[in-house]
Amino acid sequence: MHLRAAHVDGAVRKARRRWRGLLGAAVLAAGAAMPAGAVITTVSDSGGVYAISLRVGSLSGVDTVAFNVTGTNVGQTPTAVTGSQTIDVSVTPIRPATSSGTARPVTLKVDSVAGLSCQSGGCGSTIIPFSQISWVASNNGNAASGDIQNGRFNDTSNQQIASFNANATFCSFWIIFCLGYTYQSNAMNATRLQFSYDNDVVYPAGNYKGTVRFTASME
Repeated sequence: MHLRAAHVDGAVRKARRRWRGLLGAAVLAAGAAMPAGAVITTVSDSGGVYAISLRVGSLSGVDTVAFNVTGTNVGQTPTAVTGSQTIDVSVTPIRPATSSGTARPVTLKVDSVAGLSCQSGGCGSTIIPFSQISWVASNNGNAASGDIQNGRFNDTSNQQIASFNANATFCSFWIIFCLGYTYQSNAMNATRLQFSYDNDVVYPAGNYKGTVRFTASME
């Protein structure tokens, strides 16, 4: 995920495959002036290899979320600022159709260690930590399903935000006991994240920019 802080005015697997997603966000830190379905779903296994796909936001490019902090939000009673757009996150494991029912743990992690660094506008070498940004998850399953829940970046390189088992085994022929099984995969389908900037610290005026990277993996 690519997060950028925009402007601060004012003084005061058995074969493992990983795909990374980027999301952009703009943060104005102080100063002046998609439809989606249910989330943990089952998909048919296809192909002859193990793979995993990750989508963060749009199909192409890097999405930018802007936090527009106006002068009224700076002072003794600052208020949190909601990002300009929501971001959908999808994780789809792919396994061979002949795959056994072996468990295949899937994890989704984020790297927010770099923070949002000053780009211009007089903020010098100031860095806004990503822990100033939280999110509310919607169109998601509960924690037991392994889906993304409400959370906050923790300024580390290996923060796990979701974990579920790709394996989904169904009895395809039942007579007193099961005579045959169908193997499919669980997938995370478009969990929606709405980001919010705390705005509880006054940073020097300027434009800030940073990147958060999402990594999905299947064992």
